[in-house]
Amino acid sequence: MSIAQGLMVAGTAITVQGQLAAGKAAKVTADYNASLQDRNAKAQERKAEQIQRIFAFKAQEQEEDFKKLNDRTQMAYRGSGWLATTGTPLKRALTNYIKFKQDLNNQEYNTNVAALDKREAATNARLRGELMRMEGRARQKASRYQAAGTLLSGAAQTAMMG
Repeated sequence: MSIAQGLMVAGTAITVQGQLAAGKAAKVTADYNASLQDRNAKAQERKAEQIQRIFAFKAQEQEEDFKKLNDRTQMAYRGSGWLATTGTPLKRALTNYIKFKQDLNNQEYNTNVAALDKREAATNARLRGELMRMEGRARQKASRYQAAGTLLSGAAQTAMMG
């Protein structure tokens, strides 16, 4: 084997090694970026859960506050000599209760929409992560094909020199 052939073989080997290393690095990078997307997805899910937990606590507090207000209102009617379970006091109590429940239902709906938005963001992050993994695997596979092509062309050129 001549010096030129030896240099060609060495150059081919180095190029092949570089192509394989580039493919491996692309896959490692894609996997790392995908793991960040997985972390982002988990964070979004935690936010969704937190939104719903906060609503549950606030709803409980609001119900307690409403009961206290309703009790004070009925006591005020009774103090004025009205029977709190009939007529205007009853209508007022029912109207207040209906309005309270409507407000609570609206808050619950808005909470569910916000939580759904966070869950959708989590799903999108997972999909981006999976896409990154697929791209990384594709780049690694492409680098193997490039390396094989380089190896074959280097071998063919070396054979032609001989």
